[in-house]
Amino acid sequence: MQALGERRFLVVAVWVIAVVALLFFLQTARNLLVPIALAVLASYALEPIVSWLERHLVPRTVSAPAVLLLVLALTAALSYSLIDDAAQVIESLPSAARHARQVVMTHVGRSAGAVQEAARELGNEPKTSARPASAISVDGNSVLERVVSTTFAAAGEAVVITFLVLFLLLLRNRLRAGIIEIAGPDPDRRRLTSRIIDDIQAQIQQFLLVLLLTGVVVAVATWAALMWMGVQHAAVWGILAGVFNSIPYFGPVIVSGGLLVVGLAQGADLAQALLMSGIALLITSLEGWLLTPLLMGKVENMNALTVFLGLMLWTWLWGAWGTILAVPMLVIVKSTADHVPGLSRVGRLMAP
Repeated sequence: MQALGERRFLVVAVWVIAVVALLFFLQTARNLLVPIALAVLASYALEPIVSWLERHLVPRTVSAPAVLLLVLALTAALSYSLIDDAAQVIESLPSAARHARQVVMTHVGRSAGAVQEAARELGNEPKTSARPASAISVDGNSVLERVVSTTFAAAGEAVVITFLVLFLLLLRNRLRAGIIEIAGPDPDRRRLTSRIIDDIQAQIQQFLLVLLLTGVVVAVATWAALMWMGVQHAAVWGILAGVFNSIPYFGPVIVSGGLLVVGLAQGADLAQALLMSGIALLITSLEGWLLTPLLMGKVENMNALTVFLGLMLWTWLWGAWGTILAVPMLVIVKSTADHVPGLSRVGRLMAP
């Protein structure tokens, strides 16, 4: 009995060490793994179009580059049409921050004045800070330098991801056969590996399709609402709302908080800025309550605690990219756990 207990302890200890080692490997190698993960997701998104063309007698060696070039051209055209608005938004960041700070300091000053008046009436006036509000400065050049350096870094990663996506689309069938072959000669294990690959691909593709549809709906609705309210650069903020909508829980908060700052920066009073923020939050909330559950189906077969903890874990591992990639990674883990008998407890723990 004692030997059995020691054996179980050793097994648990080995699993704990293996998991911790894996987590630190994922964190250390994130500069290598994040582009690969993004490329895999992009290849999953484009694979149905390439497969459809291949079924209609267009060779994969032609359809894969053609589809990828078409997507890049559409992305470049959209970026070019919004580049002036985006440049104006970047240039206005320092003055916007100063204006938002002045509005906040005005309201804080009023509140502080009321507190001081009440303290004087009670005969106990609090000491005020000697640091003036003007001591806080916003360096426009440093902001611009950070934006430029970030843009160049993103362009370099985009080139790497583009080539990875192309290779994954061209070599899809060979990679699939290689993974199944790694599973071993046992026919049952090969069939199980094939089912896991198909299930992961189907769920990821459904998730990305839902993400695209809901993002477009949120972007268009936010753009229309901001245009109606007369907000400058409404198209840019609408696209940002659609992009950040892909982040569970935190995405709507980021969008609504950003629009609150935008409203204050563009000269709106606090009530109008709160209205802009509230409308954005209402749009994302309605989408999350009504549209997403209707479209998500099996992909959302995870409980809320799993999604939230997974979001925290992948953000710790990969930063902002981990926040975006958290749900697809959880889908892969859940799908694998559902098919592998040894991981069935993990699948049940993640289930709603």
